[in-house]
Amino acid sequence: MYVATGAIYIIVSGSFIGDKFEFVIDDPVVYIVGIFILYAAILLVINIIRNRRIILTPQQLIFRSRFGERIHFFAHIERILIKRERTRFTNAIFRVVRLRVAHRKRWIRIRIANYERERELYQQFKEIKQRLKK
Repeated sequence: MYVATGAIYIIVSGSFIGDKFEFVIDDPVVYIVGIFILYAAILLVINIIRNRRIILTPQQLIFRSRFGERIHFFAHIERILIKRERTRFTNAIFRVVRLRVAHRKRWIRIRIANYERERELYQQFKEIKQRLKK
């Protein structure tokens, strides 16, 4: 998106001089869009390197990344909250799953949209919540 915006701005702000088209690159807007592109590329590389995944088995929940894994058994999960959370800067609503684990002081907070197949993951957390209530 940032690359397309930058390309469109460079083309629109360019000018014809004789038979050639001259691109405007020495513009502060181009620099700002370039910074956004660089930031997004760095975040993409970091996420590819981290390779974070959630694995749900019948007895446990595994948080796995390239650098290690954490295992939480469903027997140790005291409570699951599924909430909708608004972001500060936009009006977008994200589903957030909060897990209360017995041996941890703080809640584990999972933003569903950060993972692949978010609808399937959301449904699985709903099923786990129903199973824990029984």
